[in-house]
Amino acid sequence: MPGNPTECRLYALRCLQRAEAAATPESRRALLDLAETWKGLAAQLESDQAFLEALSELESSSQSVEPFANLPIALGLRSWAA
Repeated sequence: MPGNPTECRLYALRCLQRAEAAATPESRRALLDLAETWKGLAAQLESDQAFLEALSELESSSQSVEPFANLPIALGLRSWAA
């Protein structure tokens, strides 16, 4: 999967550092908003990576006849039947 959460957080930090030195309030606000966007992207990438890992585990150890029967378990959720 393309994208690296660590790099996204580094870009967010750089935006925050530049916001401190911004010449105008508008520039500062834009950099702060951009930092939040980078942090959100990092969180989304981590979430997506965890989901893909869970699906991969299901595919490699699928012993159930019913598709996705183990999905709630792999995602740490309660089963629908429970």
